[in-house]
Amino acid sequence: MPRRLQLSLMKSIQVFAVVILGLTAFATVKADPITVTGTATSVPGVIFGPSIIFNLSGQNFSANVRDDGGIDRFMHFGFWPCTVQAGSVNPCTTANAGYSSQSDLRGPFTINGQNFNASVIDSLNFQLTSPTFVIPAEFLDDGAILITAPFSFIGSASTQIGVTIQLDGQGTVRLLLTRQTVGDITGLFFERADYTFGQTVDGVTIESVPEPATLVLLFSGLAGVAARVRHRSRRLR
Repeated sequence: MPRRLQLSLMKSIQVFAVVILGLTAFATVKADPITVTGTATSVPGVIFGPSIIFNLSGQNFSANVRDDGGIDRFMHFGFWPCTVQAGSVNPCTTANAGYSSQSDLRGPFTINGQNFNASVIDSLNFQLTSPTFVIPAEFLDDGAILITAPFSFIGSASTQIGVTIQLDGQGTVRLLLTRQTVGDITGLFFERADYTFGQTVDGVTIESVPEPATLVLLFSGLAGVAARVRHRSRRLR
């Protein structure tokens, strides 16, 4: 083959490769995000601050991952000021149910049937956003209160083999604060937060939970029970 023709062929192959890579990158950027459904649950962590577990699924995607929290990431949780384990010295009066993982999620996830394990290399990044709430003064001496609020979700997955996807979603979070004593301080502190992806509520509602026995029902899947707990309720606008 003549040298000039060989060089021309090589240049054509290079140009073709660049075009293919460009189209692939464009398709990745422009791909619609995958809308996920499922649940997430946050409770006080074993080590320090809150922890959270996600069980999510969407088109060609699933994840069962967790962030165990810790002294280096307790502030990733919007309700950390209400958490005894995060060293709170004052009872909770205002916070939010937001969360940002910042590559700290660990556990299995799948994309298009391929299995991965969340890490720094094969990373998942999740972010929950929820309105800030302020607890009315008349609730501060209650035994427990339930805060119901909408949340939005965005996320991404990026793997070492070049598979990248975007995620989104929304839903309703129910945040439970209970009366606890920390040293010589007694007041409302974080107990748990349950996120349900799907239908959202309109605005933030703060309700008093009249008796400890009701707490079991509130988080046993009996959604209708929460609707009946209206004692001294107040909807924030």
